[in-house]
Amino acid sequence: MSSMPKYRPLPILRVWLILVVLCCTSVECNPRATPIGRALFFLRTRQVAAGVEVLTEDGPVVDYAGNWPQSFSLEGTPAFRIRDVSPFIVTFIHHALTHVVEENAAALGLTGRDVLDARVMRQRAVEFMRRFESGPGAADAGAFGFWPQDERLDAPQTLGQLLARDWLEGPVLMGDRRPVNLEVYPAAMAIPSDADVTATVYAALLDHAAIDGGAVPDTSIAQLFADWRDTGAVPLRAEPDWLPPQSGVFLTWLDYREAGEAHVPNDVDLVVNANVLYTLARYDRLDTPGVAEAVALINAVVEEGRHVARVESLGNYYPDGFAFHYSVSRAYCEGPVAGLRPAAERLAESVEQSAQVTPAGGVFWDKGAPHLDTALAVLTLMNASRQTPLIDKAVEYLIAEQDPTWGNWDEGAFFVARTDAGPTFVWTSKSLTIAFVLEALCQYELMQAQGR
Repeated sequence: MSSMPKYRPLPILRVWLILVVLCCTSVECNPRATPIGRALFFLRTRQVAAGVEVLTEDGPVVDYAGNWPQSFSLEGTPAFRIRDVSPFIVTFIHHALTHVVEENAAALGLTGRDVLDARVMRQRAVEFMRRFESGPGAADAGAFGFWPQDERLDAPQTLGQLLARDWLEGPVLMGDRRPVNLEVYPAAMAIPSDADVTATVYAALLDHAAIDGGAVPDTSIAQLFADWRDTGAVPLRAEPDWLPPQSGVFLTWLDYREAGEAHVPNDVDLVVNANVLYTLARYDRLDTPGVAEAVALINAVVEEGRHVARVESLGNYYPDGFAFHYSVSRAYCEGPVAGLRPAAERLAESVEQSAQVTPAGGVFWDKGAPHLDTALAVLTLMNASRQTPLIDKAVEYLIAEQDPTWGNWDEGAFFVARTDAGPTFVWTSKSLTIAFVLEALCQYELMQAQGR
């Protein structure tokens, strides 16, 4: 009987080499050594390259080329997620990628591949966004929506859709857009085009024209926003105590309807207003009706300290985080909307006062999603031109927290949707968190290069 061969352990170096080969044959390895390079690698490998339809036990899951993975779930049940297809998150990722251009290569430590990859990602993202535009001849032509238009709204409602309507109760918006991967979504709750998505997409299209050779949009975007203001002509879904009667500020829904058809209740959200101000400034249209009123209201609520007590009360679509701070500071700095300076400075002060310190000396902010919160907080400080060591320490924290292999940070809730019956839907995307951190790192390195 022959003897069994003896087991000989492989040298550790050989084991390591085998693992590297196995990993790289199934998933593209991240070769970049810098935090910015690793973040770009993650975004490049996660962007949807071609339209996909995957059959799962719950039915088909659809996505479009140019999107990044994003999902929504009921608050408190993050394990049950719906894959979403929407341009809103993509506009913010596109915005972060606008920093990755040839003229910033030296300051950011970029390679030629980085610059090319970012351009390709931006171009794919713009093509994706265009799929959500209302076409010529539509009542809301030129506006963009959070979801695609659904031609099946007149079909008989399924039992699941009827039950969902009874459970959620509303809002009943009677629009024409629904999520592509949630068949039980009620037709009555389909949404119209909206000011938030329309504003952020048009800002992206302007960047597309400036750095990637796209055509300058010729739509009269100012009219889209001016048509939908809180003048008392449209009922409001809620009337918070910070909102003056007939305030004149911008409404969320661009609810164009046929003549004689009643309007559904609309709402006022101050993050939406900040994003509209940002885009109107980018297009040199701060003469638009509603701008002065929106600037005054944002400054007033910040002066009253309402962003400290319950920032989520300033609208229906953003949780208790730093989205309001970031959006106002971005409008002030990058629009620019000079009139928002009082709010931007007060918001930056509150950010400084709420900073936390790690045992290692790093600085972070945590309202439930420390990576996302810290990125938005440090961007708020930089947008307000604050000179504080908190920025340096926060950047150190973010770099230390990055996954060294894949280049990602943890996701967090950036925006929400509250139903009339109480359940709240929460949107998350790891790629979105990465984009905000990428934006913060790029802004920081560019400031350092300029000696600021």
